Amino acid sequence: MTHFIVFCYIFTILIGVSALTIQWLAGKGDKEKTFAVMKPFIGMLLIMNVYDFLIYYSDNIIHFSGRDLMVSFGDCLIAVLVILWVRVETNITNTVYGERLNQAAKRFGIVYMAIWLIAIIFFPSIKWVRLIIDLPLIVLLVAASGFCLVKGRESGQSRMLQAYKAVITVFMVVNYLTYFVTESGIFEHSANVMNFTIIYWLVINVANMTLLYKRDFARSYLQEEAPAIDLDTAMEMVKEKFELTKREVEILREIYDGKTNTQIADELFISESTVKAHIYNLFRKMDVRSRVEAVCIVRDEKEGNQPKADASQNS
Repeated sequence: MTHFIVFCYIFTILIGVSALTIQWLAGKGDKEKTFAVMKPFIGMLLIMNVYDFLIYYSDNIIHFSGRDLMVSFGDCLIAVLVILWVRVETNITNTVYGERLNQAAKRFGIVYMAIWLIAIIFFPSIKWVRLIIDLPLIVLLVAASGFCLVKGRESGQSRMLQAYKAVITVFMVVNYLTYFVTESGIFEHSANVMNFTIIYWLVINVANMTLLYKRDFARSYLQEEAPAIDLDTAMEMVKEKFELTKREVEILREIYDGKTNTQIADELFISESTVKAHIYNLFRKMDVRSRVEAVCIVRDEKEGNQPKADASQNS
């Protein structure tokens, strides 16, 4: 049985490495860095998997005597993992209240670390000091996850994304409770409960790798690019989208060609001050602040790229 569990840990760690690799590759192809928020969570999850394996190895193979301290430190690591997961959830949900939950989780994380360090340094023999700070974090995890699931359903998120959030949350809660029960020693054989953590980590890692591949990696590398269109058609699409006048479209095209205000004035037989006035109105309608941003919008239309706002809604 011991050898089987060791094999499961190694297999789970390899899946974690694969998930981190997929996330890294997806980030390379994601110019807008939409999926970067997943990286700290995936990385911390891998660290947690390795640390759990060390606990099991030291407890069942080399019989290390400092198990209680290792479990307590692992409890602290999983608390960090919970805070990172709340950050991922609120980022996926993308609401004002979600951001507030994220900020609350960060602040509580700082308080948690301070209390944990004080308890380890000054009250190492009093377990309840370390255990009592776990309860509000578990409540925060459940509340934040429930909020994000409800808001995600209201906003029309895909079933895959909703299922992913639910699976990760459930197994994170169970895993956290496993550490809590083990460290507290409230049951006679509570130490054996840690053997089941490999199952929870395996499910979480598989869920991560599935989502990262289907949502992030596939979008960055496997989806076919939309066919490019000619510049005239792109200009017409920009004109309709931002309700530009004919003169503003003419000036936008000159900007696209890299012309200066003086060159545009000479080309269109108007004064340079008139050119500046048209550019001001053009930038205001397109909600841009520079020529580069205006050109990027035209280029995106021409190349068939999806705007950032639309892309985030399909996540």
